[in-house]
Amino acid sequence: MSEDRKTEDEIVQLAAFKVGNEEYVVDIMRVREIIRPVPITPVRKGPRFVEGIINLRGAVIPIIDLRRRFDLPALAHAQQKFVIVTVEGRTIGFVVDGVTEVVRVPKSAIRPAPGLLDPQSAPYFLGVCHHKARTLVLLNVKNVVASQESISPPETADLKSETGP
Repeated sequence: MSEDRKTEDEIVQLAAFKVGNEEYVVDIMRVREIIRPVPITPVRKGPRFVEGIINLRGAVIPIIDLRRRFDLPALAHAQQKFVIVTVEGRTIGFVVDGVTEVVRVPKSAIRPAPGLLDPQSAPYFLGVCHHKARTLVLLNVKNVVASQESISPPETADLKSETGP
């Protein structure tokens, strides 16, 4: 088997979570931990989607609400979680509506989606994969954190019709 084929067939593990009606995934290697929400200390004059900071075992971690990041109304509920990730050596927390599972898919199953080629969306979404009759959008956490521009998440219905089942 060629080296290229081995890379394509390599299994990747992705942490899946919900934000609004959509389901997103990030590389499990970026995820440090998943915790229940803890009190957030607000920070003034930050971007509107930065909720504030938390103290997690002595580390000060900024918390980004992905609902706000994706122009959805803020919403607190019992299933909400904080997904703590590492981005370029920094630790950051994302507020998500719920964590669903760890997904294992072949690297070759992650496809660019035509709906993500819109110049405004492209930097934030790396592609899609289909798993158990669901369409999962692979989030580019580095760009989601680095940008302060508004992000319009893709519609899963558009992604399904153009990329597969």
